[in-house]
Amino acid sequence: MIPHAPILAILIPLFAAFLMPVVGIFARWKGLKRAREWFAIAAVLVEFAIVVSMLPAVWGGQVLVYQLGGWQPPWGINLAIDGLNLLVALIVAGIGTLVMIYSFVYMERDTGLDQYYTLFLLILAGMMGVALTGDIFNLYVFFEIMCISSYALVAFRRNWQSIEASIKYMIVSSLGTSFILLGVALLYGLAGSLNIADLAQKLGPVASSAVIVPLALFVTGFGIKIAMVPLHMWLPDAYQAAPSAVAALFSGATATVGIYAMMRVVYTLFGALAIGIMFATLGLVTMVLGAFMALVQRDLKRLLAYSCISQIGYILLGIGLGTTLGIQGGLFHLFNNAIYKTMLFMIVGAIIYRVGTSNMDELGGLWKNMPVTGTLFVVGALAISGVPPFNGFASKWTIYVAGIEAGQPVFTIIALITSALTLAYFLKALNSIFLGQRPAHLKDVKETPRSMLLPIILLAVLCVVFGVLPQLGIDLVRPAQEALMNSSGYISAVLGGA
Repeated sequence: MIPHAPILAILIPLFAAFLMPVVGIFARWKGLKRAREWFAIAAVLVEFAIVVSMLPAVWGGQVLVYQLGGWQPPWGINLAIDGLNLLVALIVAGIGTLVMIYSFVYMERDTGLDQYYTLFLLILAGMMGVALTGDIFNLYVFFEIMCISSYALVAFRRNWQSIEASIKYMIVSSLGTSFILLGVALLYGLAGSLNIADLAQKLGPVASSAVIVPLALFVTGFGIKIAMVPLHMWLPDAYQAAPSAVAALFSGATATVGIYAMMRVVYTLFGALAIGIMFATLGLVTMVLGAFMALVQRDLKRLLAYSCISQIGYILLGIGLGTTLGIQGGLFHLFNNAIYKTMLFMIVGAIIYRVGTSNMDELGGLWKNMPVTGTLFVVGALAISGVPPFNGFASKWTIYVAGIEAGQPVFTIIALITSALTLAYFLKALNSIFLGQRPAHLKDVKETPRSMLLPIILLAVLCVVFGVLPQLGIDLVRPAQEALMNSSGYISAVLGGA
């Protein structure tokens, strides 16, 4: 493992973000056209390598505890890494790297790229901080770093639509922030600690009625952050208005971090498997409403935004079932969703890059011009719809079986119907964009640039690999599933030296 890997995974993108304006000024002074892009890509590649270096130790059963300032838990600030948050860190670093490579060409027509790459690196630092921190107040702080960067990235192009969406996102998200901060304050009042492991240990003897209010505050606050129905109103506008590279990062990484934060707080602090049925029910409502709303959209980015909401429902359903297979399926779907959702938003960005619009009424017949992009869209559409042999089928099938084994066959039936709806709206999108008659003004459209295709192709390969060999995915998420279901190892490792 790279020495000091946990803290470096946060500090590398954070320092790179603050250095980016200096790099931009130096690049313009020296006439180095791509210096800031290469600097940003180097930073995320280093971050990815640091996260990967922690895999052998954590997958070997260790919980890595990194203490800042020499103070022993529960005092001071620590980073604590088990199988659950390392999976999230791996997704964040991997998706961040691919989106950064994709941005190299996709964002070249925009101005203010010093700000773009600064915000991009800052949001990565925030996400990594949320994933790795062992302190609940710092989880809130890093979450706010992530969210504030997100507001600015949504408004990056400074048009009316993006500014309106950013303000709406900020107002609604700030409400969620207030709930989370109030929950942190109440927990501190109950237990006198902010260390997650110490809180989990001290909350055990506390009367269950006393923790209902902070638990409700956390579920509501994080529910807003992950756009769980009925708290989803900000997401479609934000994803539609943001640059497609930003929407890809949001759907693949930011949503993953929000779900992780909810899981960590609810299950580690409260051991609240008893409220799993509530999560499962909310997951069903989220997946069904998201699918029906996606079905009636005419803008491809907005369709994908509602599809994001629907897929979050599957994850909540699997985790909410509370069984080993259900949690395994939910985490596997979390991983798969990050892959194909990032891929699909990148494809939308490629279409906008070449055509200038994501309005499906203005498109058609693009398969003749963009056959590789069209093929990749089919892979992503089949994967997210749960069609074999792609990865979405493997994780959805696990959730279907888990629902039946948990004595909830109705949940499985609803999930199957929702998958059929998912396939229906992606077939509609495929027909509107790539098939049918091509408008005359699109006859000279070119294929997606190679540097933008590279990360899309890599993600498509992963869709196939984890679909044909699903055991690879199950093995990948098993340490996370074990950590979520049994937090005693996390707690004892953090407090072992106290």
